[in-house]
Amino acid sequence: MTEVFYAVDHILMSQGYDNPAPHKHMAKHLIFSLDGDFGCKVDDMEIFCQGICIDSEIKHTVNADGSRLLIFLFEETSNLAEELTKQFLIGGEYKILDHKLVLSIIKIWERYKQEPVTLDLAILSACGLCQESSGKYEERVCRLLESVRKMDGIYDDTICLLSKSLSLSQSRMSHLFKEQVGIALNSYLIFEKMRKAYTYIVNGENITKACIRAGFDSSSHFSSTCKRMFGLSFTDFKKDAVFKEIS
Repeated sequence: MTEVFYAVDHILMSQGYDNPAPHKHMAKHLIFSLDGDFGCKVDDMEIFCQGICIDSEIKHTVNADGSRLLIFLFEETSNLAEELTKQFLIGGEYKILDHKLVLSIIKIWERYKQEPVTLDLAILSACGLCQESSGKYEERVCRLLESVRKMDGIYDDTICLLSKSLSLSQSRMSHLFKEQVGIALNSYLIFEKMRKAYTYIVNGENITKACIRAGFDSSSHFSSTCKRMFGLSFTDFKKDAVFKEIS
């Protein structure tokens, strides 16, 4: 079973992620194997390792050959993505991770795999990445996050409606959100729109209606976004996927 956990600024996938089409997107990767070395291709470089960090906008694919993987995707505009660059990507497109770090991640997985929030925080901490608690956000940002979570979908007028509800200009609201949360508001809304679509579909809604309800123009628009993000079609995920929110 593939589990996909959504946070405000990153995604954690566990278990099933093998042989995606070569792809690149605006997210950085951390990939750990729970079962020894796996193969991946970064640009034209063939690599075998048990853990790797890959920069955004770098063409890549993974051949796990049955190995269980943990995959983090960090939205490019986020503070976590910036920290990831400082930790692992200075001067390179990818970084093979230290074996001791990978072993520590495996231990964390074995201990917390039934507790996704704790698992997420523990892995980030082990990698030297800090994550702000939403409890530290200013009250207006907390209201915005809560409003977005309650919305059926993300539409063309969503930013306008949010700015009016907070009595802020759109530019001031976007600046405040980026300052407090560490991710561009537009990027967060794309993540949230995908999460809503996934949730509706796996709960049994018709795929076309679910995608439009979430705010996509069509099911093909949603599919192309999914393919761009993961290199896999939603159909591949939907076979056994469970989607959960962790923030």
